[in-house]
Order: sequence, then structure tokens, then C-alpha cells
Amino acid sequence: IINLSFQTLIADPERAYANPEYGTSLEKNFITVTEFQKILEQLYENDYILVSPKDFVDTSDPSNYKYKELLLPEGKKPVVLTQTNVNYNLYLVDSDGDLMADQGGSGIASRLVLDGGKVTCEMVDATGNVSTGAYDLVPILDAFVEEHPDFSYHGAKAVLALTGYNGLFGYRTHAEGRVRFGEDVYKENVDTILSIANALKASGYDLACYTYENSPYGRYSLSEIQADMNKWNEEVVPILGNLDIMVFAQNSDINSGILYSGEKYDYLKSLGFNYFLGFCSDGDSFTFIAEEYVRQGRVLVTGDNLVNQPKWFTGIIAPEEVVDASRIEE
Repeated sequence: IINLSFQTLIADPERAYANPEYGTSLEKNFITVTEFQKILEQLYENDYILVSPKDFVDTSDPSNYKYKELLLPEGKKPVVLTQTNVNYNLYLVDSDGDLMADQGGSGIASRLVLDGGKVTCEMVDATGNVSTGAYDLVPILDAFVEEHPDFSYHGAKAVLALTGYNGLFGYRTHAEGRVRFGEDVYKENVDTILSIANALKASGYDLACYTYENSPYGRYSLSEIQADMNKWNEEVVPILGNLDIMVFAQNSDINSGILYSGEKYDYLKSLGFNYFLGFCSDGDSFTFIAEEYVRQGRVLVTGDNLVNQPKWFTGIIAPEEVVDASRIEE
């Protein structure tokens, strides 16, 4: 069961690649809206079907996890999609430091919003105009599954992994934002976030922790992990509640081997995390079910990997048919 992992999607490549500070990073580590749309089309054509990490694990006995059989339509192959940093971080949308998205942003969505009960995106264009539309993964995937309901197993969509240091879903509920905008706005933002989170979960998405501060837990000491998670518990848990999926940030993991053990694992497990999504440095995705946890290795779908590591995607998608003409050539 493979896991394909994406960052926030680029809605306006021209603005993104022209960013003097982050353009090169965006070109290498992110993909565009049109590239993601092509990937969905190819996954569907190649008989993949979306599943949740919770679809194939029986956790009824908390000390003896077991594989739960997936009864897929004949010929279908399971795939998990993950998106990280679903926070519309300030460095990509706020050019003047006032904690608000503006026209100096990098061509990505600025936040998730509800429109008629459905989750979509808001974006500020190069002229400062604010509009809503399919500028990121959620509304694009929702529309695709609506058109192709057989692309989803029991309504599964994707894992959305969040940090907390810039707030949630583009709403600045972190400490700095709470001071900047005041308690009334904070309470309004919390209500909006809860409405969005409930709509996402009802629509087939799983919410996950991506550490509080996009932190490399593999290189962190236990005390550093605890300090990071204390901030998560202070700012995110009161809004979203406890989440049980941990997605490790910055190409990091707490163990190099397949089995987890030690004080870092014990601590994260004590917080209620049962699913751990790491990464695959060689593109070889894996799924491992242990007695008390589940591990998956994510294949990072980036511009750089699509161009320079096409073998990672053999039999899954054809990268040469996915990459945008707008992408900067190496």
C-alpha cells in the first residue's frame, strides 16, 4: 500500500518561481495544481483507489494490531494520499509581516474556507484581489472523487498533516496571531476551524500532526520533542482534540530500522499516536503493522523527484506526462 505525499500546491507558478527568496525551493519541493490534476487522472486510469490508513488496520485490541482485509473492486490497487503543511504558512502568503495574506505572496492559497458547506480555498492574486476556488488539494480531490466515486474506497480522501506554529488551515490561532488580532477574532477563527475540520472528516479526510513547528524529530532529543509537543498540546489540541496520526517532518524519523522502540517512540505513543508516516529516501514506499502501531513510508511527490527520480513512480504514474511546461528547467 503506497503513500504519495504532497506539499501545498502551487496555483500560480509564475508568481511562485519568481519569488526571489523561495522560488527555487518552491520549484523543487512543491508541484502545481495542474500537475496534481494530471496525477489524479493517471492514478485513476492505472486502477488505483484511495484508502485511509485506518481502512486496513484492525485496532480493536490496542495491544495486537492486525491487518484488516481490503475488499477492493477487482483489479483495483490501494493508495494513500498525504498532504503536509496544510496551514498556508505566513512565509508563503504574507509579504509585509502583518500576519495577513497579501498580493506579495507566492502564488498559493491563503486558507481553507467553507462555501455552501463544502471546503474550498481562498487566494489573494497579484493585484490584491481575493477569490475562492480550487487552488489546493482538497477542493481538487473532492471534485475528482465526485466525478469518479469509484476512485475512493468507503469515501476515503487523504491525510492532511498540520503544524501549529502559524495557526491552522490559514487562520492565525498561534500565540502571535492571538495577540495580534485579539480574543474575539481568535474565538471566531476557532469556530471556523472546527467547522472546516468537521466538514473535512465527514468528507473522508484524516487529520494528522506534522509536529508543532515543522520539526525534525529524528535529529531532536527527547526534551526537544517534548518542548515541541507541549506547544502542540497548548495551541492545537484545545481546538482539534487529540489526533492519532503523526507525520514526520523534514525527511526525519525517530528510528532508522523498521521497528520502533526507545524513549522517543514511548513518549509519542503515550500521547495517543498510533499511526506514524515517515518518508522513503529511495522512493520505495512501505507499510508495516506492528502490535501497537502502524508505519508507512511516504513517497515525496516533488518537482525535483518527478524530474530527477522518475523510476520512483514506475507503474504508478508517468512523470514525463505530468510535469508542467511552466516548470523551471534545471
